[in-house]
Amino acid sequence: MFFKTKKEIFGLDIGSHSIKLIELKKSKRSYKLKTAGIKFLPKDTIIDGSIMDSTTFIDTLRSLLSEAKPSTKFVALSVSGQGVIVKKINVPFITEEELADAIQWETEQYLPFSIQDVYCDFKILGESTEIQGQLDVLLVAAKKDLVDDYQHAVREVGLEPLVVDIDAFAMQNMYELNESLSEDKVVMLANLGASFTNINIVKNGNSLFTRDIIWGGNKVTESLQKNFAITFEDAESVKCGKPAEGLDINEVSTIIAQEIDNIVNEMQRTINFFYNSYPNDVIDKMVLYGGTAHLAGLIDALKNKLGLVVELGNPFKRIAVDDSFWNRGLQNYSIQTAIAVGLAIRRLGDR
Repeated sequence: MFFKTKKEIFGLDIGSHSIKLIELKKSKRSYKLKTAGIKFLPKDTIIDGSIMDSTTFIDTLRSLLSEAKPSTKFVALSVSGQGVIVKKINVPFITEEELADAIQWETEQYLPFSIQDVYCDFKILGESTEIQGQLDVLLVAAKKDLVDDYQHAVREVGLEPLVVDIDAFAMQNMYELNESLSEDKVVMLANLGASFTNINIVKNGNSLFTRDIIWGGNKVTESLQKNFAITFEDAESVKCGKPAEGLDINEVSTIIAQEIDNIVNEMQRTINFFYNSYPNDVIDKMVLYGGTAHLAGLIDALKNKLGLVVELGNPFKRIAVDDSFWNRGLQNYSIQTAIAVGLAIRRLGDR
C-alpha cells in the first residue's frame, strides 16, 4: 500500500461529500501551499467509501483538476471505513525483511475476509513495552476492490496514483507538521466527515489507537430530512444554520442535539477502548477536523461529556498560504483539508 517514489505528488482526499485537492511546495524550513481546491459530490456518488456513480465522480474530479491545475499527475490517495483494518500486533524479534516475508500469514489471523482480497503493509514501532522479547508492529490491510476502484477512477482522468495511505495516518502526518509535539502527551485526533469519523490517538509520533466510526454529517442531514419531510439539500442548509420557512428552530435544535449525542457516545466508547489497552496513558486533548467539526453544539457537548480540552485544528498552521487562496474561499473549507494536507507531504516512500 505504500509505494516508493521520488516524484513530487499532490494529495487527493476522496470523501462522500466532496473531493479535496492540496499541493504543497517544500521549502528549507516548512511548506508553502501551491494549489488547493474542493468540489462537492452529488448525494450517493460515493456510499460507505465505495464509488457508486463512476461517471459523476470522474466528471467532478476532472472539473476540480481543471480549476486547481496541479503541477503534476502523481497523486497520493487514502482510504478508510469497513474495508480497512489497522491493528497493533506483537511478533518475536525479526528483521524487517523477515517480517515482510511473513506478513501475509501474520495478517491473515486478524482479517474478517480472505487474505487474497487485501493489500497489506506494516511498520515496526520498536521493542514492545508490554511483552519482553517482542516487537510492536502496526499492521494495515485494505480491501483490494476499494483501493483498485480509487486507483482506476483517478487514472481515468490522467492521474497516476503513487501512494495509497489510510485517512487516520494522513491526519496524523498533517497534525505533526503543524504542531509542536510535547513528549508523552497523548492527543486524540478526529476527522468528522460526511459519512465517517476517523479517530487516531497519538503519542510521541506513534499511532496508539485508530478507529473509523460510521457516523458523519450526513446522519444529521438525514434526520432533519426525515423529521421535516424536506429534501436532502434543504436539510443540509438547515443543518448549516440557514433558516427555513415553516420549521420550528427548537425542533431543529433537538434533532441535531440527538445526533450529536450519538457521536459523543461513540467518542466515549473509543476512549474506553483506548484506556482498556493503555491504562497508564491519559488523553490530554482532542483536536477536531472535517466539515462536521463546525456543527453547532458539538464542541460543547464533547467537552461536557468527555471532560477533555476540545479544539478545532488548523491544517495550515505552519504552512505558508498566499492571500489569494483565502480570497478565493479557502477559509470556507480549510478545516476539511486535513487528510489532503497529510497526503500532500508524503515523499520518498515514507511509512
